[in-house]
Amino acid sequence: MLDRIVGPLLPVAFVIVLGFLAGKRGKLNHSDSLLISRLVLNWIFPALLLAGMAATPRSQLLDFRFVIATFIGIMGMYALTFAIGWYRYRELKAATLKAFVCGYPDAAFMGIPILQVMFGPGSLYSVLVLNLVASLVMIPLSTMLLTVASGEGSGAKAFVSSISTAVRRPLMWAPAIGILCSLLAIKLPPVLADSLNLLGKATPGVSLLCLGLIMSSVKLKLSSEVWVNTGLKLLLHPALMAGALVLLAVKGHYAQQMILLCALPSATIPAMFANEAGAYKSEATTSILISTVLSIVTFAFAIYLIDGGLAAA
Repeated sequence: MLDRIVGPLLPVAFVIVLGFLAGKRGKLNHSDSLLISRLVLNWIFPALLLAGMAATPRSQLLDFRFVIATFIGIMGMYALTFAIGWYRYRELKAATLKAFVCGYPDAAFMGIPILQVMFGPGSLYSVLVLNLVASLVMIPLSTMLLTVASGEGSGAKAFVSSISTAVRRPLMWAPAIGILCSLLAIKLPPVLADSLNLLGKATPGVSLLCLGLIMSSVKLKLSSEVWVNTGLKLLLHPALMAGALVLLAVKGHYAQQMILLCALPSATIPAMFANEAGAYKSEATTSILISTVLSIVTFAFAIYLIDGGLAAA
């Protein structure tokens, strides 16, 4: 069991450390991290989302109970931690980024190899559903809120202008195009699909390297905020997802897989957003780092519980 957890985590840790050392040794600097963040958020990650959503079979997107339960578990966590962040900071950027860190598990980069070992290739469906909710709702919502928070001036005109700017960003329209292609059964031309996949496959390595680079340029503080974020992500999030699945009577392997996905540490993408927004950087990067380290213990326990459920079934 330990091998199943440590195996996927070691490459993640290696790439993060590589980026950290590059920053500390002056090979890359803070300006480079901003450039890489823009590369991830505006080019390679949207390509991954568009290609992944377009390749998702329409029939899988129509499993409404599972999709709704996933939505409740993911966006419920987002809404809860946003409220906590707003109560603590009374500032839109910090509240949004706290919600993003606590509500977005590292399903794409860590979930796929772990679940494939446990459940086989069919487990990719759970990852796609989670990323569907994240890419169509959480990421665009976070983009919109951060854009609004960064807008100059006040009033309805400034708000509409900020929303218009957010909608034009690739992270807003790329996944929407992909899901529209899936629902209409439109297949991307092979050359276009291969090109998007080629670009999108760079997302895990580049984002992890950038996370390490960001860590090298900010002061990592083990504050109460970080410990609260870690507890919310590793303990409350899988419990909340389990409650949503029970509420909608969703059972079986997909339900078990979704609980495990929510027990994963925070994804690296929120750190890219924090870096680009110039807010909540230390809290976001430290929370991601600590949740990744502690997940070796908490995720092993989650697997133990799920394995017990599989054995009893």
